[in-house]
Amino acid sequence: MCGFPKMVIILACQFMLLPGLLVFNALIPLSAKMPDKKEAAKQTQKQSTPKVFSLEEGIADDVVLPLTPLKPRTPDELKEVDSAAWYMTGRMREARNDFIGAYEAYKKAMELNPNSVEIYRVLIRLASGLDKTDEAIKYAQKAVELDPEDYELMRKLGLHMAGQGRFEEAVTFLKKASDSPSIDKKSGVYVIIKHDQANLYERLGKNEEAAQCWEVVFNALSNPDQYTFEYNSRSQLEAKQGKLFERMGQSFLETDRLKRAVEAFNKAAESQKGRPGVLKYHLAQVYFRSKQYQKALNALQVYYDEQLQSKGRKAYEFLAEILKALNRSDELIPKLEKLAQKDRFNRTLHYYLAEQYGAQGRFDEAEKTYLDSIGKSSDSEGLAGLITLYQKNHKYEKLIATLSKAIQTGDGIQKIQSNLQEMSKDEKFVRALIAEAQKLKAKNPPGVDVFSGFIIAKLAAEAHQDKAAREFYQFAMDSAERHAKPQIRGNWTLLILQEYSQLLREENQYGELSMLLQKAVENPLLAPQRNNLLYFLADARERNGETEAALKVNAEARQTAPKFPLLDYQHAWIYYHNRDWKNAIVQLQNFLKKYPRQKERVYQVKMMLSNVYVQQGDLAKGEAILEEMLAEDPENPSINNDLGYLYADQGKNLEKAEKMIRIALKSEPNNMAYLDSMGWVLFKRQKYEEALEYLEKASKLPGGGDSTILDHLADCYHKLGKTEKAKELWKSALEEAQKSSPPDAKMIEQIQQKLDQ
Repeated sequence: MCGFPKMVIILACQFMLLPGLLVFNALIPLSAKMPDKKEAAKQTQKQSTPKVFSLEEGIADDVVLPLTPLKPRTPDELKEVDSAAWYMTGRMREARNDFIGAYEAYKKAMELNPNSVEIYRVLIRLASGLDKTDEAIKYAQKAVELDPEDYELMRKLGLHMAGQGRFEEAVTFLKKASDSPSIDKKSGVYVIIKHDQANLYERLGKNEEAAQCWEVVFNALSNPDQYTFEYNSRSQLEAKQGKLFERMGQSFLETDRLKRAVEAFNKAAESQKGRPGVLKYHLAQVYFRSKQYQKALNALQVYYDEQLQSKGRKAYEFLAEILKALNRSDELIPKLEKLAQKDRFNRTLHYYLAEQYGAQGRFDEAEKTYLDSIGKSSDSEGLAGLITLYQKNHKYEKLIATLSKAIQTGDGIQKIQSNLQEMSKDEKFVRALIAEAQKLKAKNPPGVDVFSGFIIAKLAAEAHQDKAAREFYQFAMDSAERHAKPQIRGNWTLLILQEYSQLLREENQYGELSMLLQKAVENPLLAPQRNNLLYFLADARERNGETEAALKVNAEARQTAPKFPLLDYQHAWIYYHNRDWKNAIVQLQNFLKKYPRQKERVYQVKMMLSNVYVQQGDLAKGEAILEEMLAEDPENPSINNDLGYLYADQGKNLEKAEKMIRIALKSEPNNMAYLDSMGWVLFKRQKYEEALEYLEKASKLPGGGDSTILDHLADCYHKLGKTEKAKELWKSALEEAQKSSPPDAKMIEQIQQKLDQ
């Protein structure tokens, strides 16, 4: 039925009807409920005659007498009854497609009867359907505790965990499923679970455990008559058994089950009905593992003779391994040349040969082999190899031309990513490449185009050659705008603008960024992005100290998109950043009224509003906002930190403040602001040595040169009697405070007073 005794279900249904009946009776006048003696006699007479029910007389026209059980129910029995009622409520809501309501009803049933596996099963199903994966897993774990033999549920739980990338937990539950005493070890379900376990063990690098699971799958596929496969299970495995046998063979090979590996590879060859070359390749691996190197070489030759390419580059790397084991590495290039002559269209082979030429310093042969094989195709793999060759031999002009070709291919930028990372680490190489690019750029027409210019700019930025990076980003963007193809004019102009803007932002070059974005706003090619560009332009103007200009740009954007919350948020932020507290309060409060459902932005606005009140000296209002937010989200790190810091700064609730800041630090142990807060609360608690540890750590992190952190650190050194060190830090703090935009006059005054004293 649904996991409850039949009587309980009946009683639950009765109780569910009773409230409605009671409400109906409550509406009847008291006289109608209490008949006199004559009327009672008539009723008795009527009861002796069989009554025909009619629609005019509702069920509730009869007087409902309360049910008085012979034996009163215990509190636990009452909970079971209520649980059953909520369970049935969930069933009815689910039948009406009210899945959220049903889910809530089942949860109430579960709270009243936490030991019912059936309730958890329904909750798992609904939670999964409602995308409440974490809750589904929690209920599944509870259900497994209650019924350890439910291997199907354990398997589902394992697959859920795997889907979330929680592989260790996933394989644990799958193992519990396969070890369950109730599972038939000769069933298809058991084999599928072992298959899933093997996959996860391989992912976790547990080769021995994987091989043990593959043994079960191998036996099942080799002897299907001994297993009771369901149709779907059999179909799943048979559809991919060729690849499966190959994978199992590799697993057996890696765990030195050589005989079993040969059997699996033979099965793979039978299943795939392919050429014997694939089988010979695998047998070569077995021979190599058993140190029969010449046999391995002979078997591998069959794969080459059939001109197969299924093993890709691995087939030629394997050849190098075998020859090295035979102390015949000098034969590698001649053998590759011979193979390449016979297999002219095998690019992977030709690229590997070119790579070997390059490794031996035979540049001309390597370049020719690459170029002949690439031809007119712009193959990204070949171009990546050619880039490595030119990079190694410092052929800068050829490298620049090849970089341009590479990034114009579909996956070119991904293929050469490792090349770019390696180049950027070599400062001398990057400087030489930039110098060559500048010479080519000066030619008429330039020897650098939009694509190579973009890559040179990226490399320069990665190598912290910021001036050169700005030069080539600008060149690339100008080149993109003049390009003959409209698609390149639009797409590449935007891509280069994004990267160029990011560079200027990281360098705090907001004046230059403002000019760049102003041109972009006026560029018709970027008209679809105009509102986004206006947003970033307003941000750059404000950070450059141009508040009036920032407000004007923001107003233009808001006029175009009046219902865009981010623009209203920015409007308030501009006043906040400019320390115009009066206008900031008005705009922040307006945002809260206009967008109460913008949860993330509302959170940020409230944090800002709290800080505005604090900056104005109205600490009570600032605290009240944070305390209200903390009540709604007591584990939030930022709120705990800000409120804890506020308490510490006033020297009150210090023990509580320390606990709150520790909550924040636990979530992010290397957060500079949280470390500063912890140092400051410990300073206020006169634990100066402990405080110093946190403050020094904060000061050494990126951004740790902030005036507030340096001021706190100086205070701490001063208390510890290290006056000269404190004085140096106060001077640095003063410089930072004066450089900030806009300057914090209150902070500057406080630090100056300390230095004067």
